[in-house]
Amino acid sequence: MKSSRRAVTVAAVIGLVLHTLTVLWAWRTWGAFGRGNVIAWLDFPSSLGYMHLDGGAFLSWSLAAGGLQWAAIGALVALLVGRAARRR
Repeated sequence: MKSSRRAVTVAAVIGLVLHTLTVLWAWRTWGAFGRGNVIAWLDFPSSLGYMHLDGGAFLSWSLAAGGLQWAAIGALVALLVGRAARRR
């Protein structure tokens, strides 16, 4: 049980960090039109809540809401894989 909690926590942190790095990379390297599209698709469906924003507010909400979304996805995948591995 303790190891599964640790695995879920590590997966959530990795999901958050990878999302943050990807969004910051897209924000810096893509043009104004392309980066919004890339980030919106990366964070779908949470991006529907902040798609109307521009500039720094868009980036902040993407880092917060999208980061939480990807942290939850990472944690859920780790939990499901851990349960499947223990059953065998």
